[in-house]
Amino acid sequence: MKHLIPITGLLAAVSGVAWLIPAFAARMVNGELSLQDCAVASVGLILILGGVVAIYGDFSALRGAAVPPPVRAAIAGNGLLVAFCVLEFSDGLLRQNGRVFYWTSVLFLPALALFYGQLMAQRWAWWAARILTAIITLGFAAFLLVIPYAPLRGNAGPVPWWGRIYVAGVTLAFVSISAYAFRSLGRTEARSYYGMRPSSLNRRLSPNS
Repeated sequence: MKHLIPITGLLAAVSGVAWLIPAFAARMVNGELSLQDCAVASVGLILILGGVVAIYGDFSALRGAAVPPPVRAAIAGNGLLVAFCVLEFSDGLLRQNGRVFYWTSVLFLPALALFYGQLMAQRWAWWAARILTAIITLGFAAFLLVIPYAPLRGNAGPVPWWGRIYVAGVTLAFVSISAYAFRSLGRTEARSYYGMRPSSLNRRLSPNS
């Protein structure tokens, strides 16, 4: 598991960038950031710096990580979910009057645990990821269909048309990522990585069968 540290660094760097996005948005809207906002935003810089140091310390292990491409795709999707949770937490602190409790706050720790479970080839992580990606795909796909008609509201009142487009775009991204991760985890390479037997369908479609 030599690649654990550099991949952790990569996740930290991506999360740091996500953490800073609300700070840039607040700067554009308000024209300046308060001292407290700057202190909150500095967490993103620390994450990026620490992540870069971890990656640089063992970049060869990151490049040589023996993780099959389908598993990398699933782990990357999970990592983006973790980064999105970080973005929402930062946005709550900087632009939502210090809000810290949201559905992404609840999801953050399980998503992080699942990320490392997948990275360490734990069988429970395969089952959890497979089930969760199926649920997320179907759930967000259903939500995508009702966005044009749902009474969406934000802190300032009803969500405008461009806000609905943003929500639809984020939802579509979740649907695409989770569907691709679900499909990737079902491939023979992914099952072998987690110590699972190839499915009967994969065995019939295999060119060596």
